[in-house]
Amino acid sequence: MVQRKSNKGVIIDMETLLSMNSDEPAVGNMKVNAAGDVLGDKGEVIQKAEDRVKAYYEANPKSSTAQSSLKGAMPDVPEQVQSDMAPELKTAEAEKTEANQSVMDQVDPASVPAPDVIQEEVTKVDEDRTIVSYKEVELPNGDIEMVPVYEDDWTEDDKA
Repeated sequence: MVQRKSNKGVIIDMETLLSMNSDEPAVGNMKVNAAGDVLGDKGEVIQKAEDRVKAYYEANPKSSTAQSSLKGAMPDVPEQVQSDMAPELKTAEAEKTEANQSVMDQVDPASVPAPDVIQEEVTKVDEDRTIVSYKEVELPNGDIEMVPVYEDDWTEDDKA
């Protein structure tokens, strides 16, 4: 429902006006009414607008009737291929080897330093240095991290 305001401030509803006057002849030299129907000499409807559009698209098969996306072509989704192959059967020896491998891949928690210990080491190193400012560093996952810039980060060559 499109409502417009005239210069005098009167609200005009265009859809209501169109529906009320759809039988009235349109102004111009095309001999159609407001609905787009073709009119005869006495104002009778000769051909409906819908029929005229259908006839046009039937007569012109190369006309654009395809729907297209503004986003571009969507990637093709590969079909799920069903296979007649049976699942691989594992022997007891293969299962034992996999179990041993998974035990070897585990990390001993005692050998990994706790985060508190790592943080203490970093602060010990940083206590001797003076922070001049901070800079933003973009991480590979897109996060932004504020990193301190120390006074001794620059050499005399960098300052020039």
